Amino acid sequence: MPAEVTDWHVLTADQAAQAVASDLAAGLAEGEAASRLERFGPNVLPEAAKRTLLAMFLGQFKDVLVLVLVAACGVSFLLGEITDAVVILAILVLNAVLGVFQEHKADRALEALKKMSVPVCEVLRGGRQLQVPSQDLVPGDVVVLRDGDAIPADLRLIEAYNLQIDEASLTGESVAVEKSTGPLAARTTLAERADMAYAGTHVTYGRGRGLVVATGMDRQIGHIAALLQEAPATVTPLQRNLAGLGKLLGVLTLVTCAMVFVSGLLWSLLRPQGQPMLDVVQRLFMTSVSLAVAAIPEGLPAVTTIVLALGVYRMSRHHAIVRRLPAVETLGCATCICTDKTGTLTENRMTVTKAVTAEQILTARRWADCPGRDDLLAVAALCNDARVDAHGRRFGEPTELALVEYVNTQPTGSEELRHRHPRVDELPFSSARKLMSTLNRVDGRTRLMVKGAPDVLLHRCTHVLIGGRVEGLSDRQKDTIARELTAMAGSALRVLGFAWRDLEEPGRIEPADENELVFVGLMGLIDPPRPQVRRALEEARSAGISTVMVTGDNAATARAIAEQLGMLGEGEQVVSSGELEAMTDQELQQRIGHIRVFARVHPEQKLRIVQAFQARGEVVAVTGDGVNDAPAIKRADIGLAMGVTGTDVAKETADMVLADDNYATIVEAIEQGRAIFDNIRKFVLYLLACNVGEVLVVFIPILLGFASPLAPVQILLINLITDGLPALALGVDPPEPGVMRRRPRKAREGIVGALHLSVIGFNAVFIAAAVLLSFLAGKQWDLPIGQEDRVAETMAFITLALAELSRAYSFRSETQNFWRIDPRTNPQLLLALGISAVIAVATVLGSPLRGVFGTAWLTGQQWAVAVGCSLIPFAAFEAYKAVRARTTQVR
Repeated sequence: MPAEVTDWHVLTADQAAQAVASDLAAGLAEGEAASRLERFGPNVLPEAAKRTLLAMFLGQFKDVLVLVLVAACGVSFLLGEITDAVVILAILVLNAVLGVFQEHKADRALEALKKMSVPVCEVLRGGRQLQVPSQDLVPGDVVVLRDGDAIPADLRLIEAYNLQIDEASLTGESVAVEKSTGPLAARTTLAERADMAYAGTHVTYGRGRGLVVATGMDRQIGHIAALLQEAPATVTPLQRNLAGLGKLLGVLTLVTCAMVFVSGLLWSLLRPQGQPMLDVVQRLFMTSVSLAVAAIPEGLPAVTTIVLALGVYRMSRHHAIVRRLPAVETLGCATCICTDKTGTLTENRMTVTKAVTAEQILTARRWADCPGRDDLLAVAALCNDARVDAHGRRFGEPTELALVEYVNTQPTGSEELRHRHPRVDELPFSSARKLMSTLNRVDGRTRLMVKGAPDVLLHRCTHVLIGGRVEGLSDRQKDTIARELTAMAGSALRVLGFAWRDLEEPGRIEPADENELVFVGLMGLIDPPRPQVRRALEEARSAGISTVMVTGDNAATARAIAEQLGMLGEGEQVVSSGELEAMTDQELQQRIGHIRVFARVHPEQKLRIVQAFQARGEVVAVTGDGVNDAPAIKRADIGLAMGVTGTDVAKETADMVLADDNYATIVEAIEQGRAIFDNIRKFVLYLLACNVGEVLVVFIPILLGFASPLAPVQILLINLITDGLPALALGVDPPEPGVMRRRPRKAREGIVGALHLSVIGFNAVFIAAAVLLSFLAGKQWDLPIGQEDRVAETMAFITLALAELSRAYSFRSETQNFWRIDPRTNPQLLLALGISAVIAVATVLGSPLRGVFGTAWLTGQQWAVAVGCSLIPFAAFEAYKAVRARTTQVR
């Protein structure tokens, strides 16, 4: 059994396969893999225990003010105020239940996000190559490894072609380790086990296969699981800012509440009302503490987490999978997108549209008359790792797949060529060499097949194949081939060059062998632009976001695609890798604002481009898919990895993964990011205006020597019905029209600026004025002695409740008036407002509730006054928006 073996590096590949009862050629059968998954469990580390609902509920009572209020309820019981104490305690319990609901919803949303980014790997099952989630791997699986793959489990390597693995995360070794397949001595240290690959490391070069020998906690990474526990939930800068704002407001509120208590106590001493002093102190104390509990926005960070998590979940349905919550905040600030061309701006479905042999270029012969076409097709098929199976399923890199599909249209298909000319060795493609080579048996000879960037390959060619004979390649012929290459690239074709060379001494090939080659031809491929990209580019431009193409393709091809997409305006430039290399950092910063295409760029240069944009104050989003893109992705303000073509390393480094590799998804994600930030700002401003208004409603009368217009229990009920469902529903508003016609917000811009403070103050003043007006109107009614106060309090309560609910709808937009907002776009808010309004009205209409909440029956006239006053803040804010919009237009 796998658990009984510890020294896997000592065994041969066949012995390891026997130990785990697996077939190295075919892997495990599907049924056997399922059975082992049940037996060994998922290939994951154990997660920290989750908080229970009871723990969440009890956690709601840790706040000092809530505990003070609970203690105050106990005092009320002792003093005989049973009803008030029970009601306040019930409201606190309801608030705690709402808090648990919010926390639980946030946890579920974040859990759903984690499941979206489960890594996958390629395995052999029943002789077929399949993509399976890494967590479903079992001992005995055969895993296929490629450049950029993360190692998903502990593997005994069974194939290694120039395979190099970065094991820094496990051993601390900063240099990638070259791997082999032969068994090693028993005492070989972990860092020297060349025949093993361990979970938590990743492939940096080459390819191979490995036999899974340990999963889950049996892996080496499981032995140090205590050091690798999942990090605590990310706290975003926005959440930190809101927590700080909440604490500041909390201090100010506590000071105000203390002033309320002291002022009320002084007035009661100066102007005694005939009430026992103990009752006065108790009422003032309950009012002050209730006001503090209601007014301090302690729930802002929690609600923000929910809105962020739900917003991110919505983004995932549009193919943008966010891995780090702070990226959502940064999306709204993005001013520049540095994007790859292939697969992002284009469809990533390459098709060969032109194939020319060397003799066609140099002698103008037709394709059918060229003996060299067989050599060109052979190199295209043999120097190639892609394949198309009998069922039409495609495996491999898009460019190589296009070559295979083209060869398969010819009389001799790719599989037949590969069967005739088996591969002996290979040198994988690298961005530094821009070439790939394989060694194949051809008619008794050992032939090096080479394909790659045509300008690089042509420079290494000394001979040419014409009429089936190898001849010397002159400089004039090179110039003719170069002109053909330029013409093909100018037609937006991606051009590959093909060559071969016979080697006298077969063995392992080296980069030095890729010289003195025989040039056999060119193939031109096209990857058409995605149909939705042009519109997305225009939308990004209208949103104040510039888009820059950063591609490894040559300048002519890049320019042609950019022109098709409308990316190049007047005076905007295309810069090649060589030109970029010649620029100083200062020159690059000066010119980069006018550059829209960087061509033939090395992955290392992408990092320099990002840094140059950031030095100009730009907020940069960068796409990438390879291992070498990871530094640029990490340095970018928003790192974006390709979900389809991206390596595991790129995905792990990125802030966001594009599930469809589509540029339009980036623009849509930016729109959603702006909408999420807008929604957070909406409910923050709404809640703060509510809270400040409530403080003014209580503070002003008591400061002037009058009684509070609201009873403590009414203050808590207002807090329950306004801070709960309506605020949360505001957080799921769809994007406002025109959100992508605004300039990006400044990176340092907080959620609440000077303008927003004026909005809060404006609304709070009108709330206080409306409630106090309603309260004073209630005092004027000719009522029996003892009822005036309850009627006035009831009218003030109804006015405040309905005012805050009506303003919740008005706060859906900072700029648009309510009649321009479609109510059907946020049914959750309508439902929340309806439920909250019913609760508020029921406390007046329901006879039992009137006794509980200290309200009184209202006449039709009194209802009219209370409801009319409640519309004053709503109307005032609508007028404020209209005047502000008109002023903005004039400017």
